Parts: sequence; C-alpha cells; structure tokens
Amino acid sequence: MEIQQQVYQSPPSRKALSIIVPAFNEGHHIHANILQVCETLKDLDFEVIVVDDGSRDNTFEESQRTVTAGYPVQVVQHSANHGKGAALFYGFEFAEGEYIAFLDADLEINPQYVKKFLQRLHEADADLVIGTKVPKLGQMPFLRRVMSLVYREFVSLLFGLSLRETQTGIKLFRREVLEDCIPRLRVSRFAFDVELMVAASRFGYHIVEFPVEVGFSRKSSLQRIRPRQIAGQLWDTLLIYSMASFWNWFQPGPWTKMWMAAFMLGIFLLGIGVAKLITPVILAPALKQLVYYLFLQFLPPTLRDIILVVAGSGLMLVSLNELNKSLLNAFARLDRGDLAGIFRNKRIPHRKPRGDHEQK
Repeated sequence: MEIQQQVYQSPPSRKALSIIVPAFNEGHHIHANILQVCETLKDLDFEVIVVDDGSRDNTFEESQRTVTAGYPVQVVQHSANHGKGAALFYGFEFAEGEYIAFLDADLEINPQYVKKFLQRLHEADADLVIGTKVPKLGQMPFLRRVMSLVYREFVSLLFGLSLRETQTGIKLFRREVLEDCIPRLRVSRFAFDVELMVAASRFGYHIVEFPVEVGFSRKSSLQRIRPRQIAGQLWDTLLIYSMASFWNWFQPGPWTKMWMAAFMLGIFLLGIGVAKLITPVILAPALKQLVYYLFLQFLPPTLRDIILVVAGSGLMLVSLNELNKSLLNAFARLDRGDLAGIFRNKRIPHRKPRGDHEQK
C-alpha cells in the first residue's frame, strides 16, 4: 500500500521525519548511501542527520557533499569515537521530526523500510517499531545466528522483554519516546539498544516488531564483532540490568537502601537460626525423614553444605530477578499486572458504570 505524505504531516515549524545515521569510518560509501536514503524518501517531509562518530577517514567530508548539493542533510561530528549509542543520542539533539528513525550507514537494511515502519506504527497505534532480522537466504553467518539467539535469550531472562530482536540497526520512534527515555540512559556503546528498549517498556510505550531483510555485505563471519566487543556487550548488558533494577531505577534514598539491606541481612540470619534450631530438635519420625532428605543429611557434611549454599544462593538470585521484573513491569502497565493491589484502595465503595448514571 502506497504511503501518503499527508498522513505524516507535522506542524509547519517541524519536520515530519528525522533519520539519524551514525557513521564511523564509512567514507568509501557514505555519500552514495545518503543519496539513496534521500531518493527513497523524497515523497516525505524528512531530514537526514549524519553523525560522524570520530571517524579517521573522510566520512565527514563525503557526508558534507550531500549538504552542498542541496539535499535535506545535516552533518554533525564527534571529535572522538564515543560509540553508536552516543552518536544516535547526539544526533537526536539536532532532530526536528515528529518521528525519529535510526538507520545504519552501511544500508544493509534498505531505507525503504522506513516507509513501511511509518505505516506499521500508525496501523498498530504503536509508539515505536523495531526491526527483526530476516537475512537473505544463506547470507547470515552461522556463528552470527548462534550469537544472536544466545544473546536474545539472555536479554529475555534478565529483563523479561518479549522481543525477538533488539540489535537490528533500524528503529522508528514517536518523538516523545526518546524525549522520555534518553535522559535515563547510561550505556552508549555495545548494548545501548537493550537499555533503550528496557526504558521504553518501563515507561509503558507500545513496542511492535517488523521483519526486515538484511543483506550482509561484510566478509568476516562475525562482521565487525571481535572478542573485545562480545565481552563489552555482555558487560554493558549486566550494567544495564543493574541500572534498570529497583535499586537504581526508582533511585531510593539512603534510608530505603538501608532498610532493604537490613531485610536481606535478616533473611540470612533467619536461615542460620532455623538451621541451628532444627539440627538438635527431636522430630516425629515422618518429619525427621522429610528433614533428612530435604537438608541432604545423607551426604558428607562438607558436600551437603556446599550444595545447600549454591542452591540457596541460586534460588535467591532467581527469585529476586523475577520479583524485580514483576515490580518494574507493574509500573509500565495500566492495570498494574499482578501487583494491582498495591494501588487499590479497598475502602472505596463500588461505583456504578458511567453509562448507568447517563441513563438517569
């Protein structure tokens, strides 16, 4: 279905669409790629913002050629390389659009998808659309597929995001999504996409996915990904988990933190106390048999203690992770999920539906 320009009209003082293109050492093709973006979107009210993230080649000069030729392009520059996330967020400072698109400079994803994302955003009444990779047959390297799958499951475990993909290089946002989320972000390099999606979900924005065909043009089986980048992505993801936790997201004060720590200490002391009490107590035969197996008393004491410590620690970590996701997700949902009771005032009497009053 053809995209009609008037659907995306914005007030006269603002562009309808801004496409932010981060670029690092892309001088060999950046000029041609920007021209392709402009030609593809020529029937829309748009602007392109190229962010040269401290390139060591002629990326900036090649990008400026499109400005000189009169295309709706603005080129800004970081003096040093700060990472893709930092480049995108810096570009947003110059964006005027009601809708903001992120697009990789290598154009492994066709810019035609920007139009499709706009259409999908309005059809689904969504706040942001993110791409899900559908590689051309035989093009996506096997190792890359495995890494994507493992990382996706890791992110799902930590954050409870029901998204198939977070790292694809094309995304489309309503402007207010980035205005709300960017001030909360701290990661600018390897896993910034995850932090952005976590923040958007925490604020309750409606996220939809759209399949995009990716043409992998790089020769290496892992593209630009090296062991340092893999380690960096894992570290950033764990850092995001820490920053997105209850402890940091709601920024509790010193007294609240003190009582949270006291609660955890209380659980630890209670566990030790219960264990010490149970050991010398004379139990009924049936209960004694249960305790015998429950506390692994049939094992050598050293092995038993190690297993109990590992099992107890693992259970505590898994439980805290699930409770953390449940609490944070409750604030992102209008119905508050399974924590609705926190916000329900049971003393308020039941009220009749508004329609009953109107009929009177």
